[in-house]
Amino acid sequence: MNEPIMSHSESIEIDASRETVWALVSDMERYGEWSSENTGGYWRKNEEGVPGTGKVGDEFVGINRRGEQEWKALVEITEREENRSFAFVTGGTALNFVHWRYDLETDDERTTLTESWALMNLSPPMIEHGETEVQARAANARESITATLQGMKAAAES
Repeated sequence: MNEPIMSHSESIEIDASRETVWALVSDMERYGEWSSENTGGYWRKNEEGVPGTGKVGDEFVGINRRGEQEWKALVEITEREENRSFAFVTGGTALNFVHWRYDLETDDERTTLTESWALMNLSPPMIEHGETEVQARAANARESITATLQGMKAAAES
């Protein structure tokens, strides 16, 4: 696997069980409740017409908004280890734009949740608009990670 162009990760301590935190991390339809950019989304149907549920290979369409701009982003689930790790890639494995990953570690009743972002390949807007767009997307990712982790913590602890 090639090295990321840039990456960022943050962790947060959550006063909740690993299972409680996992239920949030693996429920992509709820990400819009926490993210500063994602507003929701839906699972794509497979060849048999059955919507995905978050298994490796399933695809999710995230709906994102920044200011007046709204766009959809296809992601493909690339890893799912129950109560431990969950990962997906923007653009699917074919385009391999951005890897998003959640790792859960626990001691007693506290769970450490780490969210990671790794830019693997430049998207068409990044190529078109250059370094300014790359840096803006990285800043958005950092802001979204902070918001998502804080939102998941609040939901898990409530």
